[in-house]
Order: sequence, then C-alpha cells, then structure tokens
Amino acid sequence: MNLRRTPRLTLPLAAVLFSGCAAVIVRPEGDLPKPLIVTTPAKVGVVVTNEAGNYTHKESRASVDYEAQLGPSHRRIMEEIFKAEFTDAKIFESLDAARLEPGLHAIFEPRIEQFSFANAKETGGVYCAVTIRYQIAIYAPTGELVDNLTLTGYGSGPAPKIGNGEEELAIAGYAAMRDAAAKFLTQFPQLEVAKPLLASQPLKPKVQPIPGSAEAVAAAAEVTIEAVPINDPPLVQARGPAVPAVTPSADPASSLPAPAPASPPPQSQMTAPYPASPL
Repeated sequence: MNLRRTPRLTLPLAAVLFSGCAAVIVRPEGDLPKPLIVTTPAKVGVVVTNEAGNYTHKESRASVDYEAQLGPSHRRIMEEIFKAEFTDAKIFESLDAARLEPGLHAIFEPRIEQFSFANAKETGGVYCAVTIRYQIAIYAPTGELVDNLTLTGYGSGPAPKIGNGEEELAIAGYAAMRDAAAKFLTQFPQLEVAKPLLASQPLKPKVQPIPGSAEAVAAAAEVTIEAVPINDPPLVQARGPAVPAVTPSADPASSLPAPAPASPPPQSQMTAPYPASPL
C-alpha cells in the first residue's frame, strides 16, 4: 500500500498565509528649521497631556490596517513652535499644573482633533496626502477659558516605489504638521487674542456671547486660522480622482508649504517663517 504524505505548513509560512497584511505604521518625524519671526514678549504655559502626547489614529481600508502614531511628533513640534513664538514657554502635563506656575501670561493646550489621509492608490498612484486638524484651547493664567483656536495643516508625499507606503505617508504627515506650525507662527500675532501678549499683558477671561449671536460668530471668526491648502506645482497629472484641497508637492520634505490664495482675508496672509533652504 502506498502512503501519500500530506504537506504541512511551517510556522513562518502559516503566519504569512493566515495573519493577513501587516499594519501600516506611520510615524511622522523631522526637524523644524529656525523660524524667521519676531518673538512675542510673553511667558506662556503649554499643556501637552499624556493623551495628546500618545495620540494614535487607527483605521482599516481595503483590508489594510493603518496606524498613525502622531503623539511623539505632536509633543516635540508643539514645544518647538511655542518656544519660537514666545520669549518663554514651559511645557506642562495638565492645566492644573500650569495654573500653579507663577508669572504666566497665558496657557495653551494644543490637541489633534482630526487626522485623515489619501494613499497613493486613492490618488491615482502619483502622491499621497495627509490632513491634520488642530484645536488649541487658550486659557488665562488662572485657568479660565479665553478662546479656542482651530487650524488645519496639509501635506503631501511621493507615491511609494516599493513597500506599503509607510515612509511616504510619514513624509506627508510631517509636512502637514509643518504647514500647521507655519500658520500658527505667522498668523497668531494678528489675532485679537494675541494683542495683550504682544504688550506683555496677561490674558483675561471673556464673557462668553450667546451661542448663535452675531458676537459669537465674530468671535469664532477671530480665532480661526484660515485652512488654506498647499499650492505647490504638481509632479504629473494624476490618473485617478483628485483629492480635494491637496495637491502633490515636488519635494514635500524639503520645502515649507506657502499657500497664496487669490483673495485671502487679512489673517490668512502667510509669509514663510522658515528659511528657503532645504532641511
């Protein structure tokens, strides 16, 4: 009698066949060049909670798991831009801890509100893109809320030539962080809430207007940094459907997005706060 051997899967091969695709881990990293701005003469506290410092976005698309680990870069870039914007900026892990610090003129608490992306397949194989929306709560030194600031950063990266696109999405993610940083650094001094700080005076709590009133609408407009998409020359014409509000960048890792809409409102005017030379 002939015996037929049934082939058995080795453990490594079984792991490949049954575990599915590995997760795409996106870790935006980079360095900000020294901003070319006039420093605001104020001492501020910056609250980066453990939640914000470990922020992770997870989602699945076409049976592929994506995990964007944004927290570490968020903590580092916020420390850099606030120390560049103000003469003295100290990092705290909670609002209660910041309130105890003497001599502060204001307290800021930046958080990532939304993260979204388009991979190369979704853009027709030409580039990938990332959008990050931030919410920055602004408090008086005693901890009372003064205003909320909303701003959005856009970034793009090349389409991957090999691999799952982790590196390219990381490039786009950090470009989005740089874009948001540029908007904050250049536009914040123009906002009404910045005027006391420019005079080295502490912020004072405001009487909150009735929701929906003209005062409430005007207040919201004052503290919204214009979310203008980057406007770099495209690499080539995309073959797939366009991604709204984001265009490909010729070298997203070495140039700071410098939006220039045709008729921007005064506070959306943005000048380049960083040197033009590549990192």
